Amino acid sequence: MVPTNVIPFPEMQYSSRCGACPECGKTDGYVNLGKEHWFICRDHQTKWLGGYNLFDNWQNQTVSQTESINELLDSYREVLPYRVGNQLKRVSNK
Repeated sequence: MVPTNVIPFPEMQYSSRCGACPECGKTDGYVNLGKEHWFICRDHQTKWLGGYNLFDNWQNQTVSQTESINELLDSYREVLPYRVGNQLKRVSNK
């Protein structure tokens, strides 16, 4: 089951704080796994930890939502996020 509760996040304004996908420089938003806030890129199936207990919406999450988010995050590759001023990783089309 793919979670539908990915929370959008304004990319440009916060990419220096929470990061972005090192492949494309974007984010699809974040999901909460308990107090952890994981940002994701669906195109490259990447994830990176944005922080702990920064947003309070994790408190309203159901057990079912947590299980589906855990399943999603298990299928994504953890990366070091791109931050404004860093070099983007170049993706080759091989």
